[in-house]
This record gives sequence, C-alpha cells and structure tokens, in this order.
Amino acid sequence: FWVVMVAVFIINILTLKLLFIMSEKEIPFGYASCYATDVQCSKAANCLRRRVAELKKMQNEMPTTDLCISPAYVERIETCSEYRSIDLQKYARGMSRLFDNVTKRLYPDVRERVIEVFSSRRSFYYALRGDVPISPEEQVKIAAVFDEYGYSAPQFDSFEMLHNWD
Repeated sequence: FWVVMVAVFIINILTLKLLFIMSEKEIPFGYASCYATDVQCSKAANCLRRRVAELKKMQNEMPTTDLCISPAYVERIETCSEYRSIDLQKYARGMSRLFDNVTKRLYPDVRERVIEVFSSRRSFYYALRGDVPISPEEQVKIAAVFDEYGYSAPQFDSFEMLHNWD
C-alpha cells in the first residue's frame, strides 16, 4: 500500500514540475487541449495537449472557450493525430549572417530557395530578424538548400529550447 502511495506522490510531483516549466503565456491562443486519461490514451503522459489541459485545470478561473480533443475520440483510435510531444526542441533564432559566404552570382537563387522554406516572404523576414523562432524542420530544409549549392551548413544567431506547438 505504501509503495503505491509513494509512487502516486512522486508522479504528482513530477507532473507539477513539468507544469511549472510550461507557462500559460507560452500556450498559443486557441490551442486544443486534451482531457484523456492514461487509461484512455497510452501517450497521455507525454502529450503536450494533456499538459495544457492540466494547466487549465489548475487555473482559478476556467477559460471562456476551450478547444479540446474528446477523450471518447482518443479512446477509439490507435494513433492520435493530435498528439504533440512534451519534449523541448532546439529552435534557431535569427539569420543575420546566413548569406555571408554565398557568392554574388548564386545569392538570388539561394535566397529565393530559402524563402520558399517559409510559408511566406513575411515569415522569412520575421525569421531573418529573429522575431520568430525557426523550427528544427525548417533548419533542416535550409541546410539542404545550402548543401545543394555546395555551401557548408548555415549559421544561425542563437538557439533556444521550446515546445513544438504545431
């Protein structure tokens, strides 16, 4: 009995610790949460959407609207398409020296191909200035462009560990 109680206590402490790492301000507006239990979903313990739901439960006042994934839906399927890992990922920020080694002749082509990595020119410029983080997937695509033109891996201004909300 005591072993079970200690295990439950440790799990609760770890859950609270993970919740405090993630701040309410980090959560994008309208981000879907999931209230599925460990019994209903095998991945619930490591799901970012579940952590968001737990954080919302701890708030003094409930949100006026809460977009959520139904636990009944999660229970009926084998792999949840809405699952997001709680693990932090390495995001880059800023590309101020990205094109320094690119020759003048290839610069327009390389630049246009890097712009295509992003959803729009505006998104590219925000990422270039460091206003928005560059996802690991975008970093790989940018590196592939540089590799295709025979250049070494691009240098980003800085890196930070963030949750992948997409």
